[in-house]
Amino acid sequence: MKGRTRRAAAHPAFERLKGDFLPDAPRVAIYCGDGASHSWIWFTDLLERLELFDVAFITHEDVLARALDELDILLVGGGDTYAMAGSLGREGARLIERFVTEGGLYHGSCAGAYLVLSGVDLEPFTPFSLVEGNMLNVMPDPPEPLCLAHKYLAPYGDEWVFHPVYGEVELVRGPAAEGFSAFGEAGALGAPLFGGPVLTIEDEQCILADYAGSTARAAFPWPREDADRLISGEQAVALRRLGDGTVLASGPHLEHPLFPRANELMAEAFAQHWAGRPRGTSQSRTQTPRTPAGSAPRGADGSLLEIKRQVSNARIVGFGLEKMPVTWQIGVKVWEPEKIRMFLDYTWDRLPYLDRAVGSGAPVPGGALEILAVGFSEVTGLAKTLKLKAESGQDSQAEALSLLTRLKELTASFLSLYFRLRLEERLGYDRPTLRD
Repeated sequence: MKGRTRRAAAHPAFERLKGDFLPDAPRVAIYCGDGASHSWIWFTDLLERLELFDVAFITHEDVLARALDELDILLVGGGDTYAMAGSLGREGARLIERFVTEGGLYHGSCAGAYLVLSGVDLEPFTPFSLVEGNMLNVMPDPPEPLCLAHKYLAPYGDEWVFHPVYGEVELVRGPAAEGFSAFGEAGALGAPLFGGPVLTIEDEQCILADYAGSTARAAFPWPREDADRLISGEQAVALRRLGDGTVLASGPHLEHPLFPRANELMAEAFAQHWAGRPRGTSQSRTQTPRTPAGSAPRGADGSLLEIKRQVSNARIVGFGLEKMPVTWQIGVKVWEPEKIRMFLDYTWDRLPYLDRAVGSGAPVPGGALEILAVGFSEVTGLAKTLKLKAESGQDSQAEALSLLTRLKELTASFLSLYFRLRLEERLGYDRPTLRD
């Protein structure tokens, strides 16, 4: 997996696209609040590949506290759309719409796409209406699935949202894709569909990509020919101009790190928005203030060592959980044990950079490493308790909720520190250059 990720990151499009955001780079927010699953972490790979380091990790509480006033791009990934909409509420919907109309860009993948469709007209979704369109994958009585029964259905009033294909699908350009090079000469690219909507978009000029069908790298709760018949020719990605801003709603996860051409499509949409925004409408007020150069706080080495130790221990426990036939349903979202290690890996893979940064005298905020060390120690304990419950056949729902909630919080905290250091390195300080 790491080898595939490295190869994807080396795709030449990223080098070309980096310059589209300079010198005045956007400030990006990733939603990791109520309802967000693990997929928001994939956005961080894309932002790193584009060298966009001015990143905030925000919750529904931050949105309601007007955090979007200082931001340019809002990224919302997969998860439990009910929990997202319920926590953000009507005021959150109003603030997100204002953010867009005043010059921001909203990108929603999977649950983030369902959230903003006008046709998803059921409480608590009704206030969210940024894209004129609906979802095709809904019916009152879906057929029985051939596989992945735990991922097949989600309730929608008296009906069900269903997912006939789960995995890689092929996308072809739509009318709104004029000037986009990601589709290549073949006019198609692959992207993963993990429960996102099959869209029906009213205005064809808002269609960035259509589904062309599935690929062999997918699972099929329906027979493949039936699944292809349902999605082929329907809409996959919508792009709408709203006021001075842009809305992207994508059924597939264009941000998935193993799909560089899908990443390129998403990045091109960002760059097009950034280049075309009217002068003065950028939400960003200032770059992150420069922090005076100085030594890392006393005890930083010890805290970093403890973070490494606890993340390593938690990953070992997580690997053991992956061998067990257990899942947990939190809201309408089903979580598998491998999601635990996904969170931990995003910290583990970036710890060497943090190690070098601290060793070079990077200005780490006081107490940040100590807080992370304590937090990851808690995660190790929670993971061990969860594993004991699962091994003994006891109900482990409460333990899974506690662990996954804490993991989301800690991963966001760690990545906030990581991106801050990357941004400070980019802005240039009177201290040794940190090697990536």
